[in-house]
Amino acid sequence: MNVRRRLASLLAITGVWLGGSAHVGNTLVVQDGSAGPYGLRVLVRPPAVIPGLVDVVIRTTTPNAVPSAVTLQPALWRYGTKGAPPAEPAVAVAGEPGTFQTQVWIMSSGSYALHIAASGPAGNGTFIVPYTSVATATLGMPDWLGWVLAALGAFLMLGLVSVIGAASRDATLPPGAVPDRPRLRRARVAAAIGAVLTSTIVLGGWNWWTAVERNYRRSLDRALDVETTVTAGNARTLTLHVTDSTWRFAKPGERLRGSTSTPLMPDHGKLMHLFLVGAGARGPVAHLHPMRTDERTFTTPLHGVPAGTYWLYADVVHESGYTRTLVDTVNVAAGDAPPNVDGDDAWAADVPTVNAAPVTVSEGARFAISIDSAPRAGHDVVIRARITSADGTPVTVVPWLGMAGHAMLVRTDGRVFMHLHPLGTGSMAAQDRLQRREAGDTALHGDAQPESMPADMHAMHATAPRGDISFPVAFPSAGSYRVFVQVRRTSGVIETAALDVTVP
Repeated sequence: MNVRRRLASLLAITGVWLGGSAHVGNTLVVQDGSAGPYGLRVLVRPPAVIPGLVDVVIRTTTPNAVPSAVTLQPALWRYGTKGAPPAEPAVAVAGEPGTFQTQVWIMSSGSYALHIAASGPAGNGTFIVPYTSVATATLGMPDWLGWVLAALGAFLMLGLVSVIGAASRDATLPPGAVPDRPRLRRARVAAAIGAVLTSTIVLGGWNWWTAVERNYRRSLDRALDVETTVTAGNARTLTLHVTDSTWRFAKPGERLRGSTSTPLMPDHGKLMHLFLVGAGARGPVAHLHPMRTDERTFTTPLHGVPAGTYWLYADVVHESGYTRTLVDTVNVAAGDAPPNVDGDDAWAADVPTVNAAPVTVSEGARFAISIDSAPRAGHDVVIRARITSADGTPVTVVPWLGMAGHAMLVRTDGRVFMHLHPLGTGSMAAQDRLQRREAGDTALHGDAQPESMPADMHAMHATAPRGDISFPVAFPSAGSYRVFVQVRRTSGVIETAALDVTVP
């Protein structure tokens, strides 16, 4: 905000107060789940500024069980529903049976649980959607409005000074009497003092406004500062070191209020999911799981990854439910290394691209990827993957990292990245943690915390009947994207294929 705009806004606020009393990628969330007997898909469209209105669309995915009423209550992770405002009713969307929409205010950045309650003939139920609230922009002001507010503010200041002078001159003057010289002199002195006081108030407000704006800009979502190095040779190792000063966790006995100060916790059994995507999203890809060597450092061997330049994206989850992605560009040297012993890492030096027909992968299997409808920015769609044997029969896939499959969505300029699961874009660990906090579990367990998952989630997401896997998602913006889908077969082989998508 430039000087004129800040002054205009400040003068306007000051004038009203004197006259009486007045007063950073992807942030979309798509989550599948169930509220009792009702299957729901929730699309969350956050505002760019905080405080702001969050737009939420709730679709029923069970045609035989449709709720008649849906409400939404956002609860900050620290306070839960006991400290949350009342639930807001969602309104049925005309022409879309089983679809509801509502808007709720989010007043601060941090980790939230969106409590969605559904009721109807089949019964009642509640579904919790984890949502990380971040500010990504500031609101601008049109030039013409800046000039108008500046003029009005100046007019109010001059009016106030005039009122002070007139009151000093005429307050005790009899009706019809002409003020004498002492009264005129006293009025000028009072007006001068009023001008000084008013200017002091404006200056103080100016400093307050500047501080508020500076603090807000500091709070805008941004990628944290990291340093990534890769050694060469036959023990090639990638080391990710977080150098950002905001990467700080509460020590025993210490209280830090922010949701990012809580310890990291495992998501799908791993403290970090690190993805390497060949620059331009056209080269090799790797899905790795580094080990933490200290509070700021993570390391992983690089097996099977060809030398080259890669975009790096590393997902972590805090115990508050706050999720974040560390970003870097890294040059991978030539060499190799034994893979991590857990066997959960995946890499593909040559990713086949699905066009109009499925692509052939190992053992002659056929891998198909499609989208259920034409993608539009900000609207939910479903990415569908299917793997069949050479004779067309479905191939059995087994859970990998607790899920039937994983997907990566990358815009080809590298400015958008999303890690997808069959439940959507949210973190299952964050969802489970928020549910347990609401039930009264407020202990912090650090990265040794056991990761649990409700049985119905296992049933919904760990299996892939007939080899079909779905990933609900919303593309955040127009552009060219590449979607990578990975599944594990009974042989242990992790298959990877890609689909190119253009969002108009």
